[in-house]
Order: sequence, then C-alpha cells, then structure tokens
Amino acid sequence: MAPTFLTILHDTAHKSPMWACKMLPVLVYWAERSTKPHTYGELSKEVGHRTDQIGAILGLIDDIFNELRKLKKFKDLPTLNCLVVNKATMLPSNGFSYVSHNYESLSDEEKSQEMEANNIGAYNYKKWDEVLKILELKPYMPKDNYSDENTIRKGIYNNNSSEGEKHKTLKEYIYNHPEAIGIKKVALRSMEYTLLSGDRLDVYFQLKDGTQVAVEVKSEISDDADILRGIYQCVKYDAVLKAERCVHCVKGDHYPVKVILVLEREMPMEKISVASLLNVCYKDNIKPQD
Repeated sequence: MAPTFLTILHDTAHKSPMWACKMLPVLVYWAERSTKPHTYGELSKEVGHRTDQIGAILGLIDDIFNELRKLKKFKDLPTLNCLVVNKATMLPSNGFSYVSHNYESLSDEEKSQEMEANNIGAYNYKKWDEVLKILELKPYMPKDNYSDENTIRKGIYNNNSSEGEKHKTLKEYIYNHPEAIGIKKVALRSMEYTLLSGDRLDVYFQLKDGTQVAVEVKSEISDDADILRGIYQCVKYDAVLKAERCVHCVKGDHYPVKVILVLEREMPMEKISVASLLNVCYKDNIKPQD
C-alpha cells in the first residue's frame, strides 16, 4: 500500500501532520518554480503557522521523506528543507542539523555551499508530482492571483494609487533616502526617468560603480491587483534597462542592473511566490519618515 501521512507518522492525534500537509505542497511549488530560497516568514505567511515553530514541521517533513526514500522509486529524493532560510543570514537555521548532522559545526561559507548543493537537487528533481500523489496531497496554487490578473486585464485595478499624493510622497521619500531600501553610493538620481521604451521609472539611481537601479513604488492604497501589476512592471523595466545596456555599452562593460519594487504596505501573501518566480526584488513596509 502507498504510504500516507497516517501510515508514515503513526500519530493521528498530533497536529504536526496537518501543518506538514500544508507546507509540503508550498515547498514543492517553490522547488519547481523558483531558483532561490524563501524565508521562514514567507512560509509562515503561506500556511498561517507561527514562524518560530516551523523548524519542527520541517523536521517532520524530513521524517516523511526518509520513509519515502525506502521505496526504490524515491531513493534519490532530495530534501526541501534548504529552500527555507533565515531572513538575516539567508541560511537555514541550525535546526537543519536534523537533516545534515554536522551542519551546525560548518562555517557560514560551508553552510551556503551545502544549501546550494541541496537546492540544486530540489530544483532539478523530476518526480515532485509523484511525491505529492503518493502522499495524497494536492499541488499548491497561489491564492487569488487569477482574479487579480483578470482585474488588471479589465483595467479596473486601483490605478489612481499610482498618481495620487501618497504615491508622490513615497516616491519622493525613496528619491531622498535611498538608504531606506539598501541603496548606497549614489552618483546620479532622478524621478520619472524615461526609458527608451517610453516607460517612466518612479525613481532611478546610478551608483558610483555604474550600477543602474530602477525603483517602482506602490503606496499603502495600492490594491493587490496593482501590486501584481507592479511585479510585472519590474520585469519589463529590467528587460528594457538590460536592452539599453546591450546597445550602448562597450563590449565587455556589463555594469549591473537592479530593479526594486517598493511597497508601503506588506507584500500580499499570494504575491510572494509570483515575485520569487519572476526574480523580482521587493522591499515592503517602507514608511516615509518626516
């Protein structure tokens, strides 16, 4: 008989299997559609579980995978636990020693190398759909993105938030305080900078090392659809800036291009996966200061 959560765990009274059921499809979704780790906070938002207790559930997921690895079909099943990292260190917590027993004794560089190796295995694994099927779990689907996509296509998102006073205040704050989003050593700056596509960037920085930084801002009154729109705007700005670089740069002179979506409010839970899938960097909860 195919193993299920009940046959693997032998503990139907414990609450952990329920949380493992919620987390596993999310982790599989990230493994199949992303190429970088996510934070414990992001996983917490996705499933509604306390961040400080996620490690125990990840340990349980490792127990489940160890049982699956006893089957010939899944003997090469990689871990998913390295897909989740501490926001400050961008490394798995020392609790990963439950999976890799010497992890806690490694240097940060060695931890990073182990994380990368494990994640490459997760990204390249071809049987995630079979893993979910044998555990009787449905694939994860981000919430509400389809309705927001329809809202954008119909042109009924809160576009006024892109031109209002709150948007202007946030834009001016980022222009005057780039350090609020981690931007330093600014050589040039501009608001409403025009790209050769005709699009205008809310804020544009050129750093002393030549790096170009495009910033799209969304104020606290932007609805979820407008934030989704902002994610796709960032994809466009990144492509256009790199196209300009390709045309105008001397051969071999490949200065970096960065695009950042700045939100005055918190990034909606269901948009985190979209931003990650599209490699869009965002900074949320950025409040203009007097």
